[in-house]
Amino acid sequence: MLRDEQLRVFWISRIDYEKNTGVKSHYHDDLYQLLFIIDGDGYIKINGEIYNLLPKHAYLFPKQHEHSFHFEKISSTIDVKFDIINRKLEDLLKDNSPSMPYFIGESPKLQELFKLSVMNLKEPNPILLYRIDVVFKDFLLSIAQENMPSQNSINRSIYTKMNEYHPNFPIMDYLSENLQSKITLEDIAQRFNFHPHYIIELFRKIYDTTPMNFLQDIRIEKSKEYLEFSSFTITEIAELIGLSAPYFSRLFRKKEGISPTEYREQARTVVGKDILLEDEFLPSFEKQPKIE
Repeated sequence: MLRDEQLRVFWISRIDYEKNTGVKSHYHDDLYQLLFIIDGDGYIKINGEIYNLLPKHAYLFPKQHEHSFHFEKISSTIDVKFDIINRKLEDLLKDNSPSMPYFIGESPKLQELFKLSVMNLKEPNPILLYRIDVVFKDFLLSIAQENMPSQNSINRSIYTKMNEYHPNFPIMDYLSENLQSKITLEDIAQRFNFHPHYIIELFRKIYDTTPMNFLQDIRIEKSKEYLEFSSFTITEIAELIGLSAPYFSRLFRKKEGISPTEYREQARTVVGKDILLEDEFLPSFEKQPKIE
């Protein structure tokens, strides 16, 4: 089976926790674990140290580090168990590991990782397994790079923007940062001091579409993130991407073939499921029940 020779992801789960639930203290002899808090509040204990559980933050548990966590309100997480096979890579990540908790924002790479895992769950594919390993390794390396002494002066928001859409196309940053606003072609033209016809030709050349169609596409893609990884209502999501609720529902169905509610229901079918990426994988501990 084709897997990465340096790092291997064994298990992924997207889990929602009710208020006042969590996981009892345990540790893994031979696995690392990364817990990403999509939304929620609570605390976590790692080797006796207590940290607040914060939305959009990640927590890394090294091997043999005892840990437990408790959620004080309804919370959503992405949980990844993995191993670092290559010793040099392991040393590199250890030497440049961030202090906890580590803010990673919306985390498009973790979202991509989860989506690839769901694809593999529905239709197993050795290429998907390899991509999962590589995407997660890239995620960890990007964090390590940001924590190298020579990188500390880099503004993280700039680093993130360079990986979104087209790196040398500032109109993309403008659109993605203002999805909540009512944006017209004239607004874009005025903002960048270009003739509207020139902007249309620019988009056709780079993306083979019109500016307004592209804006619709990125609004729909952002709405899919909200539908999958947030508890916002359909109306709230529509407002967050600058559309009325009825128009958002019509546009979503036109683009995706189903309604936003149906899309969310499909995405929720894998919440709470263990996604095993190797048949031979057996955790070194029995899964702890949620604390009632």
